[in-house]
Amino acid sequence: MASHKLTINLSDNMIEEIERYKKSAHKHNIEEAVTELINYALSLPLYFKIFDWEKAEDEADKEIAAGKTKSFDTVEDLISDLKR
Repeated sequence: MASHKLTINLSDNMIEEIERYKKSAHKHNIEEAVTELINYALSLPLYFKIFDWEKAEDEADKEIAAGKTKSFDTVEDLISDLKR
């Protein structure tokens, strides 16, 4: 397989997240971690690639602010509510 060099600029926050992933996934170096993360991102189903996550987050924030949420004391209560 051919190999190519790619240079990208990443924010400090992104580097910190990659370093956390590298540690948790027991990768030997940041290149290995980035390669695995890119492969994973490229393998996601199209639905997740084109979904408007920012819009969904904004809608969720509005629902929460409007008090349109429910709380449950137990998992059984949650499941019971879902079955209604």
